[in-house]
Amino acid sequence: MGAAPVPLPGETLRAVAEAVLPAELGDDGRERAVAAFERWCEGLEPVAELSHPYLVPETRYSGPDPRPGWAAQLEGLDKECMSRHGVSLAGLDTAGRRKLLEQPLEGAGPGLGSPANGGHVAAALMAHFYSSPVATDLCYGVTIAKQQCRGLEGAGARPAMGAQP
Repeated sequence: MGAAPVPLPGETLRAVAEAVLPAELGDDGRERAVAAFERWCEGLEPVAELSHPYLVPETRYSGPDPRPGWAAQLEGLDKECMSRHGVSLAGLDTAGRRKLLEQPLEGAGPGLGSPANGGHVAAALMAHFYSSPVATDLCYGVTIAKQQCRGLEGAGARPAMGAQP
């Protein structure tokens, strides 16, 4: 059994979320998205055996635990914000937060990919959100409910308009 996972600074994570997640989510939707990311982080098992195709003899493993690095990134953003603006990241306006996140996100690599492979915590948070059913519904403006178990009743009907974040 490994060491206990490093908790992510919640206030700073939420300040990042306000800067990188869609405004259409509103406060409640954004909080649900951050809480879902935090739950996903709690269940993250570093260096775990990955599933592999049938008859493939190679065993592959997930990468190391990204949470200590993400926690350090959040703490660094807070310190940089305090140094530059005299306030914590949560105290800075959304435009200022986005400006602070530009440089770290440029080095995060192309695309979003898997949240566990996010080079920066903001990229991991976005990857987690944009792979969610809520993001799919928001993108298309209808209730698709991706990854939800649905019966065949109504399968031929168009999805309901106006997805709820």
